[in-house]
Amino acid sequence: MVRGLSRRTFLERAGLVGAGAVLAQIPGFLARKGWLDDALAAETDLTRDTISALVAFVVPGPDAYSVAQGQRSSTPGGIDAHGPDAVIELLDRFVGTSEGPTLPSSGGVATLLNGYALQVNPAAVSGAFLSPFARLSFAEKVQVFEMFEAETEGSELRFVSGILIGAVGFLSFTEYGVFDPDTRELTGTPVGWRITGYDGVAEGRNDLVGYWQGRRQVHTSRRYRVR
Repeated sequence: MVRGLSRRTFLERAGLVGAGAVLAQIPGFLARKGWLDDALAAETDLTRDTISALVAFVVPGPDAYSVAQGQRSSTPGGIDAHGPDAVIELLDRFVGTSEGPTLPSSGGVATLLNGYALQVNPAAVSGAFLSPFARLSFAEKVQVFEMFEAETEGSELRFVSGILIGAVGFLSFTEYGVFDPDTRELTGTPVGWRITGYDGVAEGRNDLVGYWQGRRQVHTSRRYRVR
């Protein structure tokens, strides 16, 4: 007997269909820009470096990528939450490209960001990090997305920037980094919980702490009484 999809799995996959359809157009766009060969030849380390810089851009922390871009935080950020791993897994496992397995989605996204990075700042061709995008300042990273959106105005590809930023932000605040898939339990406190001050899962909470203005009891208004 074939086991059906759970409601949660169905909704997750349904939500990825639209994003996947848009991201699948990236190889064609890279080809028009003359960047497709670079994407196909991209090394895994270069892709991870680029995605890490993207994660630090969206959810800065005390990590090296955040420090380099000039926008950091004293509290843990997306890098501490294992955001790069989560984003790469999302792109490569759930979002395909028209090039199939020869071009993982994460590689296509990385090439896109690096291509615009060199247009924004040609000096980013060399530096401390592997990827040009990681060598940009925070303001220059903003320009990368501005340039991309300007060139893709009026097409579905324009939504790629929003999809990427939204996905990075969401994944950085999930339990991904401390979730053990074998035991299905958390191995520590998620970064997102620490950032937001969330106390975690509880069987119940003291939501009802009393009536307004210290009232000890209330009476149903005459107009609402059952007759």
